[in-house]
Amino acid sequence: MAEVVSGVASTLLGNLATKSFQEIALACGLKDDVKKFESSLRTIKAYLIDAENKQAKNRSIDEWLKQLREAFDDAGDILDEIEYEAKLNEVVKMYGSISTKVRRFFSYTSNPLVFRIKMAHKIKDMKQKMDEKIREGRDLGIVEQHVNTPALEHNLPWRETASSLPFRVCGRLEEKEEIIKSLMTQKSEANSIDVISIVGIGGLGKTTLAQMAYNDTPVKANFDPLMWVCVSDDFDVKKLIQRIIHAATKRENFVDANFSLEYMISLLNQTLHGKKFLLVLDDVWNENHSKWDELRNHLLEAGGDKGSKIIVTTRSRKVADIMGSNLVMKLEGLPENECWRLFAKCAFQEEKDEEKYPRLKQIGEQIVKKCKGVPLAITTLGCLLRSKSHDENEWRKIRDSEVWNLDQEETDILPSLKLSYNHLPSEVKQCFSYCSCFSKDYEYVAIDLIMLWMAHGLLQPTREEEDAEDIGELYIKKLVSASLLQIEGDSNPYFDFKNLMTFKILKMHDLVHDLAQLTMKESSRTRTVMQEGQQEALIEWTSDKFNYLRVLHLTKYMELSSLPDDCFAIMKKHLRYLFLRNCPSLKKLPDSICKLQSLQSLGLGCDSLQELPKNMNKLIYLQYLFLMGIKITSLSSMNIGRFQQLKCLYLLKCSRLVSVPSAVGRLTTLKKLGFYECEELVNFEDEEEEGKQHVVINNLNLQLFSIIGSAKLDALPKWLERATKLRHLSIMLTGIKSLPTRLPMTSLEELYILLCAELSSLPNMDQAHNLQYLEIYYCPTLYAKYNKETGPDWPKIAHIPYCKVEMP
Repeated sequence: MAEVVSGVASTLLGNLATKSFQEIALACGLKDDVKKFESSLRTIKAYLIDAENKQAKNRSIDEWLKQLREAFDDAGDILDEIEYEAKLNEVVKMYGSISTKVRRFFSYTSNPLVFRIKMAHKIKDMKQKMDEKIREGRDLGIVEQHVNTPALEHNLPWRETASSLPFRVCGRLEEKEEIIKSLMTQKSEANSIDVISIVGIGGLGKTTLAQMAYNDTPVKANFDPLMWVCVSDDFDVKKLIQRIIHAATKRENFVDANFSLEYMISLLNQTLHGKKFLLVLDDVWNENHSKWDELRNHLLEAGGDKGSKIIVTTRSRKVADIMGSNLVMKLEGLPENECWRLFAKCAFQEEKDEEKYPRLKQIGEQIVKKCKGVPLAITTLGCLLRSKSHDENEWRKIRDSEVWNLDQEETDILPSLKLSYNHLPSEVKQCFSYCSCFSKDYEYVAIDLIMLWMAHGLLQPTREEEDAEDIGELYIKKLVSASLLQIEGDSNPYFDFKNLMTFKILKMHDLVHDLAQLTMKESSRTRTVMQEGQQEALIEWTSDKFNYLRVLHLTKYMELSSLPDDCFAIMKKHLRYLFLRNCPSLKKLPDSICKLQSLQSLGLGCDSLQELPKNMNKLIYLQYLFLMGIKITSLSSMNIGRFQQLKCLYLLKCSRLVSVPSAVGRLTTLKKLGFYECEELVNFEDEEEEGKQHVVINNLNLQLFSIIGSAKLDALPKWLERATKLRHLSIMLTGIKSLPTRLPMTSLEELYILLCAELSSLPNMDQAHNLQYLEIYYCPTLYAKYNKETGPDWPKIAHIPYCKVEMP
């Protein structure tokens, strides 16, 4: 509990230290009050270090920590209120009429002097509460301690897995061969599907073993399609059929969850008819015989008796028996030599390091024994020790930790995972714990996770040149390097940039998810609402519990036809993240959305939405905007140029979008810009058309530009010539004939040009000193110039490390 409260304290201190909040405090005349409160907060954080060591032996400390957490929550809400009022004042200055400004000045709630007095009282009350908690802590025997927190390394490596197969794999070769032999053996019985069950405790590598067989080349050649479905504890036959169809067709939204079961079965039959398929059902818990019989019968009806096979991973032998397994493989712990090989792979930088450091090897072997042959425990601790370099004291601390002495089952691996968690920086611990808000087997997308962490104030830059997204990516890399998160690939092939974390899919092992739940201490106030596939009647839009909401995430085909007019008014001070995704019936947004002055991230995926509220430009602090499937024709209607803090703008399947205003080229904070399947997009408006001579033009901070599926577009925006920091450029399925003459190439790392038949030349490649990836596909003129065999201009691109020029 103490570590969680300490993390909340760190977040508060981080928020107080930001340049923007310091400016707000100064403008509101609250600088001195805030400074005194900050001093008390730093003192109490020093007490939390000792509280963490003593809480297990003194229950009164646990109660003190709970009260402290509530006090911190109150403090966070007050800081939100100060920040909201300052932002609202900015909006009124920009857009308010004279009468509005006069009315606000004489309003009791909005008058600057009254507001300052009210907030000063609240801050003083907070300080008094902190001072009282310090006195109570002393009475409980807690003493002040100070430690120097090491800075988080900024250049952490991260590794993308291939076909979801973990990079570090040792052993299990005999088991793999036995499974493959069973897969390749023709079945003996008609009208049945062979089932291979892999059974074992959590963390033994059941999923990894299934992946090893699934990714084997002869297996891939023997089955079509290959389907992987995560099941977990929800063995709902209809949902499973939907996932199986998605896995077979490789199309995520091919089947609407609202389709009838009968219709889904017909689609299943169409998809699998006459096919010899391999289906993996990962992490099955269902012990209901009738549910399995129902699913199996549907698979048989679809033609699953043509040599098709099913692999099941489960912790329960009963599940394997219910499924009528032809082969049951009960996994035991890895042999001792394989355990050491796996540990050494993770813990040492070089293969020979274990021989260079014999004492570390001796300590490591003792640690490995404590892991009881469980690969997940070995991998996690190995990765932790890798980050400790060759410090013998740190290795001994892990070996001798009291965590190993906790009451536990013989097969419990939680102590080893808890050790990895304990060694995370406090700010990363909070982000890790927040992942438990999602269900097991959830596929996180890196940018979504970062926006959610931002909404809770968990990402505070420590250097002026950093922003919150940089910090979020750093934390993800830290969790990946600690094996607490795994990279599974890209959320969409369109977003496949090799050197970019933004759209990577991340997954968490279910035992690691258990740990995240164990460490997550929810606030007594509702901060996050996530609903997937719920009906609108279940959402209490005007409930008081939404007063302090920071995240509202509604997705997976919500049956929303309208929203109450004032539904966002109650959330206006605290809501920072709003996503309405897959709401096909929603035709209009209420004007109250324009009151969300604290909103940082907005995603709208509403196919019937034809216009946005006229005052959307009041969301001047918006940083991330995703528009998906909406029917707007231009961004001018929402005054896109007013969003002067926008960092990321993506438009997906906006089928009526015709043009993009030149104002987008003046958004100097914008870092990522993407257009995907905007089929009617014809042009980017030129700055000259709007009187460029009256506008100060600055260089852009744009790092990524991607445009895919706009066949009517014949030219890129001229303002790309000012994108001097451009690192990632992707152009696909467009009518573009040439690239901007002075396109900056010096920072470019990745360039992908696919299916652009009209494009005839590349920019000056002599300046592409940092370009690592160049891919050109189905561009006839470019192929003729740049192909390796006969292209006269091949020498101009031959220096690029990964260079591929192909025609089909």
